[in-house]
Amino acid sequence: MTSNPTHLDRAHPPRVPAAELERLARQYATNPNLEALLRDTGKRSWARLAQAPGVEIWVNSWPAGAETGWHDHAGSPGALAVASGSVVEETWALGAVQCRRLDEGDSGSFDAEHVHNVSGRGQGRSLTVHAYAPRLVEMTEHSLGPEGPEPTRTTREGVDW
Repeated sequence: MTSNPTHLDRAHPPRVPAAELERLARQYATNPNLEALLRDTGKRSWARLAQAPGVEIWVNSWPAGAETGWHDHAGSPGALAVASGSVVEETWALGAVQCRRLDEGDSGSFDAEHVHNVSGRGQGRSLTVHAYAPRLVEMTEHSLGPEGPEPTRTTREGVDW
């Protein structure tokens, strides 16, 4: 059951260390039933796996070549773990796009200001697990310009996803 976002989630975010978010993502990524939770439709899809006050866990399905587009998590730090397949995460640093490939078993965390683009690069579908604290209530889409990602649009839970 999903609860409605509250002002308290943002006003008093839980202090969940990055290492704990990464541990949670890695733990959920080992679930052998993840594949069955999201039907393989050939399109990127996602589902919330778990939620507690201020923290949530998602699973994402990535067909080869599918991507998020540049975005941030509106102030929510997080972590991701690759359950199967491979993804590439693009970030902006030192005046250029930086790429890192994450394969099955790999994980990483990110801070509240992190802007990235993630794409599926496996042979077929890849699955990733994401943990956020505080939980996501909005995300900001960005376009990539010569000076890096620029905010273009804010999307909201219950409206856009």
